[in-house]
Amino acid sequence: MDQEGILTTAQADRLGVRDHTRRRLVNEGSWRRLLPGMYALSPDSWIQRAWAGVLIGGPQASLGLDAALCLTGLTKEPTTIPVYVGRQAGFPHDPRWKFIRACRRQFSWPPRTSIEEAIIDVGEQWEMDKYLTLVGSAVTGRHITTDILRAELARRPRHRQRRLVSDAIDSVATGTTTVLEYHYQHDVEIPHGLPTPLRQVHLFGRYRVDNYYDLYKLIVEVDGKATHVGLAASTDMERDNFHMSYGISTLRFTWSHVVRDPCRTARTVAEALARSGWTGHLHPCPRCRTPFAA
Repeated sequence: MDQEGILTTAQADRLGVRDHTRRRLVNEGSWRRLLPGMYALSPDSWIQRAWAGVLIGGPQASLGLDAALCLTGLTKEPTTIPVYVGRQAGFPHDPRWKFIRACRRQFSWPPRTSIEEAIIDVGEQWEMDKYLTLVGSAVTGRHITTDILRAELARRPRHRQRRLVSDAIDSVATGTTTVLEYHYQHDVEIPHGLPTPLRQVHLFGRYRVDNYYDLYKLIVEVDGKATHVGLAASTDMERDNFHMSYGISTLRFTWSHVVRDPCRTARTVAEALARSGWTGHLHPCPRCRTPFAA
């Protein structure tokens, strides 16, 4: 019985370990009484507490939300472990667990919700930046596909954050895998009417770039670090020089440029595109302080 050292009273009885023996084992320190009717036979750990939550929850119980994602390696161990318990009621109030009265399908061992259910579920609780990072990691790590996530979202017509979840899935599907790339697309590119670049493409089979405007020979890279030093800076310079040898220019922007001043960043990109033949017009967004010249 692989339950990470957790044993219920009923299970102990079936194994022939009676009440007086259990009391003796607890007094000796061999067993710990985790809750009334439940014992721990091994040192405390997160996975042991997760198993305890499932056993408390009963036959319909499954680990959910970030607990299910943690078991896949996509999130850290949550301090409070969420457990779906179907429509049952009457569970203990304990900061170690959060018992959720809702039905979820059971997968794997210990029982947990599927990856797609867990990702769609946490979308009701998380902000976009954190959520996009999760979806990007799940898809690029080949844990799930955007098609499966879209299908799961379609099963949830009453999802409270439907727009946020849909935007995150769509962004990852088009190659946006980081928070900063999302902000470039949604704060710089789309509201200002910039053309749509190729995203996350390898040029000449050598370097992958964030955004490539192929008709205008322009690369736009976004990086959360204000500056690179040492090897990273040398790699950036080598990459930029390599692309320049093919007549391709590179613009680099940090979090400050993209998130704090997206309008000025849009103008910079538009000017570079115009020099390479773009005949479109930069559109002012609600955040722009002054209208752009026609």
